[in-house]
Amino acid sequence: MMSLWAHIALPHLAMNPLFAQQTYELPGDIVIGAPDWILPTLVVGVGCTLLVVWNYASSRRDRWSILGAVLKLAAIALLAVCMLQPMRRGQRPRPRANLLPIVIDDSRSMNLANPGKSETWHGQIKTLIGDPQRWPTQLGQTFDVRTYAFDSRLRELDSADDLVATGDDSRLSQSLSELSQRLAERPVAGVILMSDGNDTQKISEVNDWSSLGFPVYPILPAESPAIHDLRIVDTSVRQTNFETSPITLNATLAAVGMSQRVATIQLREDLTGRVVAEKTHVLGEDDENQTVSFQFRPDESGLQFYRVVAFSEADRDVVSGAISASGQVESGAGISSESTLLNNSKIVAVHRDSGPYRVLYLSGRANWEYKFLNRALASDAEVQLVGLLRIAKKEAKFSFRDRGVSDTNPLFQGVADDPDAAEQYDEPVIIRLGVKESEELSKGFPKTADELFAYHAIILDDIEPDFFTQDQMLLIRQFVSARGGGLLMLGGQESFDGKRFADTPLGALSPFYEATSPQHKPSEFGLSISREGLLQPWMRLRETEVAETERLREMPAFQSVNSVGSLKPGAMQLATVTTPESDTLPALAAQRFGKGRSAAMPIADFWRWSMRRSEKSADDPEQAWRQIVRWLVSEVPRRVQMECKDQQDTNGSVAISVNVLDDSFLGVDNATVSLTITPPSGEPLLLRADASGDAAGVYACDYWPRDPGAYRVNASVDAPDGSLIGRAESGWTKQKGGAEYDRLAINRELLNQIAQQSGGKVIDADSVESFISRLPSDKIPQTEYWVYPIWHRPWIMMLAIACLCTEWGLRRWRGLA
Repeated sequence: MMSLWAHIALPHLAMNPLFAQQTYELPGDIVIGAPDWILPTLVVGVGCTLLVVWNYASSRRDRWSILGAVLKLAAIALLAVCMLQPMRRGQRPRPRANLLPIVIDDSRSMNLANPGKSETWHGQIKTLIGDPQRWPTQLGQTFDVRTYAFDSRLRELDSADDLVATGDDSRLSQSLSELSQRLAERPVAGVILMSDGNDTQKISEVNDWSSLGFPVYPILPAESPAIHDLRIVDTSVRQTNFETSPITLNATLAAVGMSQRVATIQLREDLTGRVVAEKTHVLGEDDENQTVSFQFRPDESGLQFYRVVAFSEADRDVVSGAISASGQVESGAGISSESTLLNNSKIVAVHRDSGPYRVLYLSGRANWEYKFLNRALASDAEVQLVGLLRIAKKEAKFSFRDRGVSDTNPLFQGVADDPDAAEQYDEPVIIRLGVKESEELSKGFPKTADELFAYHAIILDDIEPDFFTQDQMLLIRQFVSARGGGLLMLGGQESFDGKRFADTPLGALSPFYEATSPQHKPSEFGLSISREGLLQPWMRLRETEVAETERLREMPAFQSVNSVGSLKPGAMQLATVTTPESDTLPALAAQRFGKGRSAAMPIADFWRWSMRRSEKSADDPEQAWRQIVRWLVSEVPRRVQMECKDQQDTNGSVAISVNVLDDSFLGVDNATVSLTITPPSGEPLLLRADASGDAAGVYACDYWPRDPGAYRVNASVDAPDGSLIGRAESGWTKQKGGAEYDRLAINRELLNQIAQQSGGKVIDADSVESFISRLPSDKIPQTEYWVYPIWHRPWIMMLAIACLCTEWGLRRWRGLA
C-alpha cells in the first residue's frame, strides 16, 4: 500500500503549490519531503554518532572495531535520510496531451535511388513508419501522433500503404503554413518532417520559419542518391518579323554528374512526334545553365504545340524507345544512365497570330511605291492591302457647247436630287484598289471610327495635312492611341511640310519635331541601320551583323530625303542616311503612341531600291516591306483577345481571360463568352466566362488541368442581340512532373534553415530512435512534474538492516557483545 500511494499521490502532491511550499529543494532536482524533521534528525543523528564513537573508543581499537563503527554509522545515516523523505523531482510531457505531427513528402521526386539499388527515400520512409514495433509506437505512448502527407495539398494519412509518391508538386512551405494554421490553438511538441526539401513553389527563400510556432525536425536519409541527370530548366519563345526565322525557341539546359558529355536536343511536333530540328551540345559543369536555340518557321499559323527533348548520346536508344507517338518521354522504358527521364522534355505552345491583317495605304500622288508594296504583300496570305491613290487634286472642268458650266460633275446630274451628294469638280480624284466590297471607301478616306477601325495599320505616302479634315486627323490619332493601330508616314513632296504639318494631329503622331532646316537638295544618300535598329529583328534582312553591313554597302543610294527635326523623347532612331559630305540624316524612327505605334520614313523614293536591285538580292526590297508591315500590325489588338495564365504558385489553376471590344474598341459588358477547352485526352469541355470586375469588357474563368500535355481553348463571343462579335484561340501546357524535377538532390540547405529558424534540428535516419528517446522536454508545451521517492525503497531498508546485522556479528565474533 505504501508503494502504491507513493506512485499515485506523490506526483499530484508535487504539482500542488502547498506541497511545493512544504518541501526543500537541493541541487540536482533533489527535494526534501519533510523539511520540518531536519533539525530533529540532525540532533538524533549527532547524538547517536557520538554514542557510537564513545562506545567504540572505550573498547579495543583494531581494524575490526573501526569497521563495525563505520557500519553502524552508515545504518544511522540511512535511517536519518529516510526520516527526511528525500525525493527526486523532474518534468515530463503529459501523456498524449501534446501533438507530434509527422509530415511526409508524397511527390514523385521521393522515388529516386542510387544506381544499382532499388530502395528509395520513399521506400525507407514507409519502412520507418510502417513497422509498429519501431519508434512510431514509442512516440504514440507519449504524444498524440498524427501523420500527414503532402504534394500539391496537405492531407491526413491513415496508414503507410497510402503513400504512393505520385504527386507532381512538393508544396513544402504551403503545407507547413497550413499545418501551422490548423494547429494554431493546439499544443504542438514539434513536427517531424520527411522530405527532400525541394519546394516547387519557389518561395522558400523568403519564408520566416520562426513564425510557424513549433520546432521542425527534418529527417534525412543516411545515404543520399547519387544524381546523374540532364534536365530542361526552361523554354522561351520569341516571335519576330524576321522572315528567315520568325520563331526563335530557346531551351535552357542544366546537368548534374554529366560534365563534358555530348547531349542531343530535339525539337518535335507534339501531335505527330515528327523531328523538326536536332542539335548537339557539350554539357558544362554541374548546374551550369546552357542555352540551345532553334529558329524555324511553322508550316501553318495559329496555335501549335512543340516538344523539346534532351538526352545524352548514351541514352539515345532508351529515349527513342521511351518516346510515345505524341512525343512524351516516359520513365521506366529502359535502363538509363540518368536518375530520371521525366525532366528531359517540355511542351511549348507557339501561337503565331493569323490574319487577315488589313492595311490602308493612302498616297497623295501616283508613284511607284504602291506597286512594289502591293507586289511584296501579295506573297503574304495574312496581309490584305487596300489602296487609295489620289491621281488629281481636282477634277478638270470641260464645257462643250454648254450654256453654262456647273460645279457638279455631269456624270451625277439627274442621279441625286441633293447637290451635296454629288461629286464636285473641286474634290480630289481618288481610285480604290484592293477593296472587298463596292461600297468600301466609296467616299474616300474614312470619316467614322467604325470604318477606319476595321483596319490594322495605315500607311500615308506623300500626302499633305490639308487633304484631311480636322475630324479625320483626330480620328487617325484615335486610331493609333485608342484602337492600338500602326501608322507609317512616308516621305514625299507633301510630307513633313514644316510648321503646317507639325501643328496638326499628324505632327503629334510623328516621332520627329518640326523641321528647322530647308528641304535637302537631291543627292546620293546611303542607308545605314543604327545600333537600336540592329536590335530590332524586323529591321534586319541577314542573320549576322557582318552580312547585314555587307548588304547595306551594296544597296543602291536614294536621292530624295525630307527634312525633319530632332527626335522626340521616347522615340528610337532605327536607320540613318549619309550624304556625300558625310552628314548623317534621319531615315527611319518609331515610337509608342498610346496603345499603338507610329513610325516615319523621310525617304521619298524608297521605290528606287526595287528599281535598282541586283539579281542576287532581288527579294530584299519585298522582304523589307513585308517585315515593316508585319511590325505595324504585330501588336494591334483585336475585338476578341484571350490570355491563359498558369497560376502554379497559387492553386494550380489556369486563369482564362477574354477581352471583348465593340466596333469603337470600347469594352462590351453584356456579351456572352463561351469557352471550349480541349484537354490532352477526353472530350471537349464547355464553360462560360463571367464578367470580371477588373475592367470593362473583361471576362474571366478558372480551369484546373489534371493530365499533363497540351490544352487548347477556343472562345466564341456573341453580342447581346445574338450576333457574333468574334472568336479567339489560345492554349497552355502542363508538364509531366511540373517543377518537381527541377532539382533532384536533397536540399539540405533549406531543411537546415527550416530546422534552425523554427528551433528544431536535422536528424539522420539512422539515429531516429535515439532522438525520440531523448526528445527534449523543455520545448514541449504541456508537461507535468514527476516525483521519485528515494527513501521509500526496499533496498535502503535492507541495506540499513544489513549494516546493523553485520556490525552485531562482528561484535559477537570479537567478544564485544
